[in-house]
Amino acid sequence: MGFSGGKDSIVTLELARMSGVKHEAYYCCTGIDPPEVVKFIKEYYSMVKWLYPKYSFWRGIRKEKMPPLRTARWCCDVLKKDPSASIPLRNRLLGLRREESLLRRQRPIIDYVHSRKQTIYKPIFHWKEWHIWDFIDDHHIPYPSLYDEGFHRIGCVVCPFLSWKIQMQHKQRWPKMYEIFEGCVRKWYESRGFVNKPMEKRKDIKTVDDYLLFWYGHSDFKQPKCTCPMNECAGVGK
Repeated sequence: MGFSGGKDSIVTLELARMSGVKHEAYYCCTGIDPPEVVKFIKEYYSMVKWLYPKYSFWRGIRKEKMPPLRTARWCCDVLKKDPSASIPLRNRLLGLRREESLLRRQRPIIDYVHSRKQTIYKPIFHWKEWHIWDFIDDHHIPYPSLYDEGFHRIGCVVCPFLSWKIQMQHKQRWPKMYEIFEGCVRKWYESRGFVNKPMEKRKDIKTVDDYLLFWYGHSDFKQPKCTCPMNECAGVGK
């Protein structure tokens, strides 16, 4: 099963353990998860196996692709999905819940991915958030302290799907990660020859600072909505 260290994956893993079914949990080390969550996994879930991407988020921006957008989130594939592609799992558990988004609500509780010949089971699909917390409290399950600090979802620190408000909250909490991100974006922008001239498809973006405002989702630079059919990564956190 996929494990992120968030509340939904914690509950899903505990249900698998309680059921007695044979299972293995895998954490895809994105390199941009909150340090507090990484530390939590190491401390409480040492049995979880770690998987690593072919290249980092930062290299993906600078050299391989571009800054990921809501409609082109290559980071979800490279950092989260591709690392597990070599594991011959025919059945996979995911801690996805229907109330998290409209697109997830439209998917079935049991899904089949033809490209990987893999059946996906979502045991907490119909659970509400209060079900999750009741289960955690009843079974005395440890969870990341970020939830007690006002973070409702704790996925990737840098993510194009986050709102301007959440991006600024993350930037204040993890400034070093955002310094690296903005540095990578500037190098990408310069390497593409956009300096001192508008971008080819966005004439309103004339500088790298304009681009960063657009990327962060500032009101003057709206990004298009996500059209990902599976919507497995929406919100990028549980």
